[in-house]
Amino acid sequence: MLRELGWKRNFGKTVDRFEAWWAGEMIDRPPVTLHVKLTRAYTGPTKSHAAIRDRWLDVEYVVERAAAEMEPREWVGDAFPLFNPNVGPEVTATLLGCELEFSEDSSWSTPVVREAADWERIIAMEADFDNPYWRTIERMTDYAIDVSGGRFMVGMTDLHGNYDILGALRDPQALCLDLMDCPQLVRRAGRKAAAVYNEAFRRSYAKVSGAGMGSTCWTPFVHDGPAYVPSSDFWCMVSREMARDMVLPDIVTEMQGLGRSVFHLDGPTALQHLDLLLEMPRLNAVQWVFGAGHGPAARWIEVYRRILAAGKGVQVLAADAADVMRVLEEIGCRGVWVCVGEAFDTAGEAESFLGQVERMACG
Repeated sequence: MLRELGWKRNFGKTVDRFEAWWAGEMIDRPPVTLHVKLTRAYTGPTKSHAAIRDRWLDVEYVVERAAAEMEPREWVGDAFPLFNPNVGPEVTATLLGCELEFSEDSSWSTPVVREAADWERIIAMEADFDNPYWRTIERMTDYAIDVSGGRFMVGMTDLHGNYDILGALRDPQALCLDLMDCPQLVRRAGRKAAAVYNEAFRRSYAKVSGAGMGSTCWTPFVHDGPAYVPSSDFWCMVSREMARDMVLPDIVTEMQGLGRSVFHLDGPTALQHLDLLLEMPRLNAVQWVFGAGHGPAARWIEVYRRILAAGKGVQVLAADAADVMRVLEEIGCRGVWVCVGEAFDTAGEAESFLGQVERMACG
């Protein structure tokens, strides 16, 4: 994969740090993703659109605006310039018939399963990769690769899978009732969703890997091979037994084609399923998202310790530099990737912080 980027010096070192992290190891220090405040004003394209939807689906505008926002940034530490094609988190559900509604900052699906019997229709469907939303994702990917010129990475879109697809097709609360009323039908629908997800991933990965980009996405790791972020936001709504029997098999299916994986575990109510993840031999790491009002990261030391003790890596989403240091003092640096939420005022301040992390790692 690419080891040099026009807008990121020493990108090859970042690639090496992540390869060590995937293996639960470390070279000079753990990967550190951070940001420096902008000092230059945006000078990229501007455009008026008749509707919000039109703006989201305007391929050239979205890519060119993203590139213009990346160019003036100072890429310090293991942050790197990255374009992720995106029309919102439920794009995978559009492959099975959902339409999307757009707001300024996100999108959501319109359910198409109105009663439990409709699952039979979903199970019998062929995935529609020619719908306008998926076509937009693929056109954004192609265009971004064409204009990147070795300056930035191009990642894969946000692919929600398994029961998150079913929840988008049905509505999460109605899906909970279906799990009680017709579990075998839902189980078959889950297998269908996992198969569609896998095909979506294969198509996305083929494009970026063919351009020498390896794997990256909205969670900005890098890997020279197929890697992604398996997840299930829905499973916070079900018991441990139902998670194991119904949801987990589809997560396992979605991971079969991955060489590396970091699970997106979202919210305190999802922690009941952490042991299921730690039992998975193919899982490399866990991204623990404790959520607004439940931070800082240092509050969750015991969770990080459980993950590391099971031989998995952790992605620590810290509030600021001080939060990072408190966590590393408790759990060490090996097998840890830290992301700093608060931006640094200057590149110099960011470099000074990286020096502190490296000294801790060497100590």
